[in-house]
Amino acid sequence: MVKKDMIKYKGVSTLEVLKEAKNYNKWIADEIIKHISPPVLEIGAGTGNLTENFIKIKQLYINDKDHGLVTHLKKKFAKENNIITTQFDITKQIPKNFTAFFKSIYAINVLEHIKNDEKALRNIYSMLKENGKVVLLIPAKKFAYTKLDRELGHLRRYEKSEIIQKLIDAGYVIDKIYFLNIVGLLSWYIRDKVKKKNINLKPYHISIFDSIVPLLRKIESFIKVPIGISLIVVAKKRNKKSGVKQNFKYKYKTI
Repeated sequence: MVKKDMIKYKGVSTLEVLKEAKNYNKWIADEIIKHISPPVLEIGAGTGNLTENFIKIKQLYINDKDHGLVTHLKKKFAKENNIITTQFDITKQIPKNFTAFFKSIYAINVLEHIKNDEKALRNIYSMLKENGKVVLLIPAKKFAYTKLDRELGHLRRYEKSEIIQKLIDAGYVIDKIYFLNIVGLLSWYIRDKVKKKNINLKPYHISIFDSIVPLLRKIESFIKVPIGISLIVVAKKRNKKSGVKQNFKYKYKTI
């Protein structure tokens, strides 16, 4: 059980509700796992709900800036010898021993909470080895920014062009970018227009959606959806020997 009185992050109640979205959390994790290799760092692990799907990774470092959440994470994964919990702010000075240390860094629904997301991307870049990968799952489509986004502390939702440009400006080369969960986006947007009060997610909302995830996941494995509630972006740290900075017009995979 999360001790909320120790945690500053206001969205922790929603994180606890989302814990029950077992199918959806597994879908997200599987989309991330296929792009990463150890040593791996998770930025903004929160309550560790999604981290549970990554515990088989041999060298997994998990991070949060909230002291209460870090305390919770240490207790939650105390028996996992391969998991190391760390506390630092990704927009400030990073631990020196993490410079060019990780082969992969991922962040799931984290970047939208960060005011200076460009600084965060540069700091992530500095922690990657050459040719290392960052994998981001971020909320998509600005038109879908709702009251619930504000309640959850989301400062923005992203367009493809925006996150591509920010990553390129930080030195990355875009590998893949694609939408995930078209049904989730439609329900998110419609729900905001219909419900004027009591906008928070309830367990039964999660249960209903999670029950259709296996079908939705199968459909999206065959069909490239043109829109979705999230964007998944895979980008590489540029090899210094190449000396080539990716231009926005260069091709990237949109699987």
